[in-house]
Order: sequence, then structure tokens, then C-alpha cells
Amino acid sequence: MKKFTADFETCTWLEDETYVWAWALCEIGNEKNIHVGNNIEIFFEYLKRENNPILYMHNLSFDGEFIIYYLLKHGYTHIENTKDRRTKTFQTLISDTGQFYQITIYLSVGSKIKKITIIDSLKIIPFKVEIIAESFGIEEKKLSIDYKKPRERGHILTKAEENYIMNDVVIVSKALNQLFNEGLTHMTQ
Repeated sequence: MKKFTADFETCTWLEDETYVWAWALCEIGNEKNIHVGNNIEIFFEYLKRENNPILYMHNLSFDGEFIIYYLLKHGYTHIENTKDRRTKTFQTLISDTGQFYQITIYLSVGSKIKKITIIDSLKIIPFKVEIIAESFGIEEKKLSIDYKKPRERGHILTKAEENYIMNDVVIVSKALNQLFNEGLTHMTQ
């Protein structure tokens, strides 16, 4: 089972619509294993090929809404209890104040369970990515892009956009790897 950091870039320039226009995955402990794409369907297709991956998304309260929307639009059902899990269900751990902690997606349930677990890394490292890079002494630095630049669905990422999202997932991956190597086993700090 591999652990990844993940990030979405989303449409912010439209008033009544939003979507994921870029995503990245970085394997924790193997930061050369990075995948970048431009639509959420390919993101999930990639994850379905992995063996019960665990993802860490920095600020799952934001990205989690896109994940839940995708799941509901693709025939998944929300369940309250693990005992109710079945194929194409998902379970959430969200506080009364709307703080996301975890989303567990059950791709198939049978003799073996195939699932994707997504955890909020902001609850483990409660800092902006820029501060994480500095605090953990990570070589990569937070880059910048124009968030308001219109990008259509299926937008082909520029090299600068790829570098931006890849640096974000590499920085969080390296920081989490340091904490895991020091014995971190919990979902929060």
C-alpha cells in the first residue's frame, strides 16, 4: 500500500461553476514518482489501479468537496457506519464545524476490500505549504501562478503550472516522510 500526497487546482474565475483543472500525486518516500493530470476522472482512474492507496491532501476541507461531488455524480453512496460498506460507497469523518479529517472510498467490497483513504495533512502539519518548505528545510520552494487566469476543462498545463502543482505535493510529501520516519502514526498531530 503506497502513500501519496495529492493536490487539486480548481476554477476560481467563474461565479456559478467550478471544476478541477489540474491535479498531482506524489508518492511519499519516493518523490520521483509524480503524476500530473488535468481532469478528476483520470485522477480516480489512476488511484483505482493502486493497492488501497492512502492520500494526504493539504486542506481536505476544500479538495474534499470536489471528491464528494465526483463520487455522488458517479453512483457512489455515502454511508454512516463501516458495517454498511459495500462496493461504490464512501464514508467521511467531518466535524460539526465542517472540518474534514478523512474520506474512505470503497471501490469494491468482497473477499478483499479495495479502497482509497484520503486524510487531511493540514491536521498533521498545520501550516501553509510555503512555511512547511522553510520549517522542514526542504529544497523545493512554493511557486506561484495566476489563479484567476481562465483555464477551460481539459486545459493543457503549461510547464510553469506543472512545476507549481508538483512542488506543492513534493514539499508536503517530504515533510510527511520526515514525520513518518520519526514515528508519526496518527491522523492529527
